[in-house]
Amino acid sequence: MKERDELLNRLGLREAMLIHYDIRETNVRARTALNRFLFGRVDVKVVNGGRKRYRYPGLVPDAAEWVGQSVLLLDPDLADRVIAKLEELRAKRSVRTVYVPA
Repeated sequence: MKERDELLNRLGLREAMLIHYDIRETNVRARTALNRFLFGRVDVKVVNGGRKRYRYPGLVPDAAEWVGQSVLLLDPDLADRVIAKLEELRAKRSVRTVYVPA
């Protein structure tokens, strides 16, 4: 493992996970839950006569890269969280290890 890490460092690469997922169009509950998990959400509530915004960040803006429709590039430890969420939602998925510039 150490030799592989040294080689990746020498080549200027890091390990990442490419995840493609597929949720049925008719499964609105699962699609909504996954979108909130990945992209976050903003709730606006009325508090004491004023409007208060609550921001719940998702993974993509901070820690993941959105490659395209239903395709994400993530660090391996973060990919585990996404895979667990996809399993929870019973979504089809394909996962590959790739090497990207560090």
